[in-house]
Amino acid sequence: MPTDPPLPHPPATRYGPGFATQGTRHRKPKNGLVIAGFLVGLAALGVAFVPLAGIAAWPLAVIGVTLSVIGLVKIKKGEADKKGMGVAGLALSIAALLAAGGLLVYTNFFATGESGLHIPAVASDKNRVEFVVSASGGATVRYGSLNDQRTETTPASTDEWHGTASFNSGDYLLTVTADTRNSSVSNQIACSILVNGRKVAENKGQTIALCTANTG
Repeated sequence: MPTDPPLPHPPATRYGPGFATQGTRHRKPKNGLVIAGFLVGLAALGVAFVPLAGIAAWPLAVIGVTLSVIGLVKIKKGEADKKGMGVAGLALSIAALLAAGGLLVYTNFFATGESGLHIPAVASDKNRVEFVVSASGGATVRYGSLNDQRTETTPASTDEWHGTASFNSGDYLLTVTADTRNSSVSNQIACSILVNGRKVAENKGQTIALCTANTG
């Protein structure tokens, strides 16, 4: 009885395991999420210590953590790669959260004492002090706290003189003294102290004016 001829062997191929039929190796897709998480975490840590801009570290760090975690989950499922960058992005984002939190705690609870009063004002401080003097005949002005004074001279002018200071927290005895520089001129002098825009002290005199206020 005739038998069927043996089937021909399939042609040899140079593609081994791990190659697609088109001749390209299967590769895991690149993980754009962990790349974005790494960059966002790096940016968050970069601004965490910058005055004023540091507040942006909070949302940036949260976004960085979210992107990195989602990217790492995809890696665990075998759907993506770049695990090292995902771990680094997560670490950077967490570090940014800790840095921003530490700066907030320091600012609110430890930046106290007389050294915490900055003259002139620092933009990043929470509380702003304004010293105001009017002296049409000019005056010598001493202003600041009881233990930290600055001295300036104001020209004869109807314009007000302004000095500034700032602090985050603490109890300070603020003071401003203005006295006439020309005793031969009738010089009505007035002074005032404002904290966060609210007037806390005012006084006036013919040759000298003294204002004091406590921030506590």
